[in-house]
Amino acid sequence: MELILKNGLPHQEKAVHAISNVFAEDSFKKNTFYFANPKLDEDKETLLEQIKKVQKGNTVDSEYINLNGIENYLNLDIKMETGTGKTYVQVATIFELHKKFKINKFIIVVPTLAIKAGTKQFIQDSYTKKHFKDVCGYGTEIELQVLEASKTKKGKKYFPSTVREFVSGSSQNANKIYVLLTNMALFSTRQDAMLNRNDYDYGPEGFHRPVEALKATKPFLIIDEPHRFSKEQKTFDFIVNDIQPQCIIRFGATFPTITKAKTTFKDYHNLLYNLTACDAFNQNLIKGIAKEHFEPLSNKEDKVKIMSVQSKTAVKLNYIQKGNNTKSFELKKGDSLSLISTELEGIVIEAIGSNYIELSNGQTKFQGEEFINDIYSSSYQEQMLRLAIDRHFETEKINFDRKFKIKTLALFFIDDIHSYRKDEKSEKETYLKNTFEKLLLEKINEVLPKLSNENDSDYIEYLKASKLDISACHAGYFSQDNTNSDEEIASQINEILFDKKKLLSIKTEDGKLNTRRFLFSKWTLKEGWDNPNVFTIAKLRSSGSENSKIQEVGRGLRLPVDENGNRISNEDFKLNYIIDFTEADFAEKLVKEINDELPKGFNISKEDIIRVAKKLDISENDLFKQLLINDYIDMDRNITIEKSNRFFEEYPDFATGLSNNKVTDRNKVKERKVKIRVAQYGEIKTLWEAINQKYLLFYEKIENDNYLKNELVLLFKNDVFVDVIISSKREILNTSDGLMILNESSGNQYKIIKKLAYGEFLKRINKQTNIPIQLLNQALIEYSETNKIEEDKINEFSVANFVSKFNDWKINNLQGKFSYSKSNIKINATALTFANGTPKLEITQGVIGTNFVEGTPVEKYLYDTFAYDSPLEKSNIQDSINEVVVYGKIPRRSISIPTITGQSYSPDFMYVVKKSDGNKILNIIVETKDVKNESDLRKIEEVKINCAKEFFKQLTIDGYSVAFHEQIGHTKMKQIVDDVLM
Repeated sequence: MELILKNGLPHQEKAVHAISNVFAEDSFKKNTFYFANPKLDEDKETLLEQIKKVQKGNTVDSEYINLNGIENYLNLDIKMETGTGKTYVQVATIFELHKKFKINKFIIVVPTLAIKAGTKQFIQDSYTKKHFKDVCGYGTEIELQVLEASKTKKGKKYFPSTVREFVSGSSQNANKIYVLLTNMALFSTRQDAMLNRNDYDYGPEGFHRPVEALKATKPFLIIDEPHRFSKEQKTFDFIVNDIQPQCIIRFGATFPTITKAKTTFKDYHNLLYNLTACDAFNQNLIKGIAKEHFEPLSNKEDKVKIMSVQSKTAVKLNYIQKGNNTKSFELKKGDSLSLISTELEGIVIEAIGSNYIELSNGQTKFQGEEFINDIYSSSYQEQMLRLAIDRHFETEKINFDRKFKIKTLALFFIDDIHSYRKDEKSEKETYLKNTFEKLLLEKINEVLPKLSNENDSDYIEYLKASKLDISACHAGYFSQDNTNSDEEIASQINEILFDKKKLLSIKTEDGKLNTRRFLFSKWTLKEGWDNPNVFTIAKLRSSGSENSKIQEVGRGLRLPVDENGNRISNEDFKLNYIIDFTEADFAEKLVKEINDELPKGFNISKEDIIRVAKKLDISENDLFKQLLINDYIDMDRNITIEKSNRFFEEYPDFATGLSNNKVTDRNKVKERKVKIRVAQYGEIKTLWEAINQKYLLFYEKIENDNYLKNELVLLFKNDVFVDVIISSKREILNTSDGLMILNESSGNQYKIIKKLAYGEFLKRINKQTNIPIQLLNQALIEYSETNKIEEDKINEFSVANFVSKFNDWKINNLQGKFSYSKSNIKINATALTFANGTPKLEITQGVIGTNFVEGTPVEKYLYDTFAYDSPLEKSNIQDSINEVVVYGKIPRRSISIPTITGQSYSPDFMYVVKKSDGNKILNIIVETKDVKNESDLRKIEEVKINCAKEFFKQLTIDGYSVAFHEQIGHTKMKQIVDDVLM
């Protein structure tokens, strides 16, 4: 399997362009030395103006813009949530800055070795190189040097080779970008540190201190995970004062906090782009989260309290049992807490401080602190393991039923390494591993008999292979493993840390089934490691940490990839997150954390008022008056702080924050399954199979007689080529009736030069329209015979103009010039059926409706549950019509009708009806639009519906009669049925 990277993702492109748009072609002076970057030579005021322009384009909140400033170096910040592709954006930024401004010396600094390994793997992987060189069209490659700690040796000191290679790289080689990757520990201020010492044999270009050589390259420096690099740290001081980069670009999901005048705020410094966790969840850029926990096994409430710590050598603890006498214990470093209670088996005191102890589960407990025994009970852990395995198998079955399967992984965080990995110095059993293998085998034996040999043959084969070698299904990685010489352990570590493609593959390169999908670690995999196909994370014992909740789940947030390496981005996926009862409020804390990071500016925009007024079906002025009269806002649309809670309760459409169902608590909201009624499916089976036939869209005579080329020439003549114009906005402060007011005045407009190479111009149009580059070139040649194309007008604005006009042309000119033709592609499994056509027993509620009401639908309805998306759909489901034999909601995105807009289309309802005398049976497909009238439909929706009409006409011609109808606003379904039966 080869992972397939996607370019052109809007949330990633915005971040890359935010950085490159800070600079202009004349922002840099040519480099003086061949080994150095061009020199940034722009005055601070100009840069700050450009930064503000970029921030405005990315709607960065004013409270962050107020933190702008430039010191001795230019700092630029990009905030992107975990799982949205930060590393990809870092590398894309490097290529973009090299392409536009010939910057070719970059230093990447990361906080940990794990992140360093992940970054190195991504940059050096063949699919990454091919993607940026060929797919993105940069035509260049990164030459990566990885700085490693030097081993202490006596004798002659050799200048670090990686620094030598990095510094010596020539800017005259346009096909190379030189990148030095290091972890923060190597940026030490110590005089004898590797980069600071000056007793090496000789260095490049006469430099004897590596840090001086790095400084001379005038590098651009990228910081990953900036919350680990506060500006008070010596590492940051070393970067600013010793390396002295021209520009520091910080990429992170979390930024450090600073406190000034008793106010704490995020240390943003020229924040150009802010992709919050809220944005990432709401835009389906990452998985949603379903948290789950077990309540305590008992109500004993047994506790251990740390009474005192004695001279860092021993600790006194009390064992408090309800209804029994308190017992006292004195333990030393290395003692197990099982001496107090067997429920604490596996927990060892690893260190004793002045007033605290450190436990082997990663927790630090302070003098006077108490903790509950129940969560450490092996029986409680066993139930957590069982639950995690159950959730894994639920997801794995769904992912195996896909046309292109998704390998499903689960990750377990444990506290006691030797409960999983055998301690050669001890006779202790690996009780956790043994329990897991027992439970996994039980689950496989439970699932296998329920599977169908016809429908689930691949999954049966996979589970049988798992059963044959249970130990091959799981693997572990712990920090101690780095010194382990065991070949099997080394193989596991390599697959987990470095061979992501193998871990994501259902089959190995030699065709054998790869059943390894359960991973164990002791927090070692928490930072710097992730895998897109992790669908379940289980924290078998609480970390006791107050770390960011979003960071904790970050290992499993990325969207999954299928067996072909394609990332799946058009569905709602959930990460199962299983924890113990001490973190029962995890979901609430996570939602609060996500919403708390949103800007606190209490102001609503004009656009907000227009949007909400339209939704409430009142005029903008009336809504504004209501808000003023109730004292919810002032004349400047600032929300009255004292009444903000009542305001958002009464007008929830103004609220911002995390969308519903992105973070769910399974202990409070049980996931609903909807049963398919088998008898009813039998009545609608023929219709369902007919609309699931694959049809191809053909354009008729478009390329005959040069029709399309001639149309393209006409499009180019339609004012496509324009200058890039920048406009100023002028506001004048005046007084009126004793008040200060702002009046807008006419500003100035300036033409700026922002040319594209001709080949790049054609490529960008081709990418957005699929028009062959050769045909575009022919049309432009013909256009240029009678029209002069100014070189400055071959720019991004002209590309956008053409794409917009071409899309309009398709909508206006291709209707009536296309047809559908049935393909020979065999129907595979569908949303409602297995591959052999038999109906599934149940589907997830979300695919037919996000809303739910109690009750049982009429017998004619295909499902046993009321699930809908709009009031109109709810009305359709609840209406009982005599002439209807069977009806049902079509699962979301299950029918994919190609349209001339370039987007596919899927209708909403299907009906089988008959006349009252029972003589004639007809089929109806319905598109519901909960709008007042057809004029309220967007043009693109109207075109898609027109394409659907043509599709169902062709279906009728091919021998299966289907009537397609729109249901607009208050039209009742009974009216449509009566019209069809007339």
